[in-house]
Amino acid sequence: MINATGLRWILTALFVLPALHALWSTTRPGRTLPHRVGHLLHAVMGAAMAAMAWPWGMDLPTGPQIVLFSVGALWFAAAAAFRPPGTDSLRAGLFVAVPHVVMMLAMAWMVAVMDGSGMASGGSGGGHHDMAGMDMSGSGSLGMMSLSGVGQQWTAGLLAAVLAAFGLLWLAQAFDRGREGVPSAGGTAVPLREEAAEPACHAAMAVGMAVMFVLLL
Repeated sequence: MINATGLRWILTALFVLPALHALWSTTRPGRTLPHRVGHLLHAVMGAAMAAMAWPWGMDLPTGPQIVLFSVGALWFAAAAAFRPPGTDSLRAGLFVAVPHVVMMLAMAWMVAVMDGSGMASGGSGGGHHDMAGMDMSGSGSLGMMSLSGVGQQWTAGLLAAVLAAFGLLWLAQAFDRGREGVPSAGGTAVPLREEAAEPACHAAMAVGMAVMFVLLL
């Protein structure tokens, strides 16, 4: 999907590193089932997004991905709606869940619009699927393809803006949590709080997805 080799590797890192952290988080003691499932969904999404950056990623089956990420969106919404007693309020839970729901739905939408309708007949796109509603002729651009429908372009642009905003919010949260582990002037040095890693990983994945959507315009 990405023509530029450097950008391809940067995006791969933005997706693979958070995916590995999410996978590791599923094994940490004390995690509840909703947390483990949520981290596992993010790990799978990170791996799928990393694959999309490479030409061979477009050959992966799309149907199971669409179903998985649509179910993932429902999972995050349901986990927020049915929170155990004593936890945060329903409004707070839904506020936290919205970015994850949007990311899952955005992933399902991206996979759907990239669904192949047949085999390419030749040229620089040979060996890959022709995408319905997509232009595969821009071999000199950063992306291998771009959306041709106005409605899809607007949707991709809106998702890119929303995901970039989520990424900035998560990044700010990561800095805030990190500063909580930094002592005041004159204190001994301590490592940053591990809790800062989770929003930082979410931020990396959200920004990476935003870039991918921009490349579709």
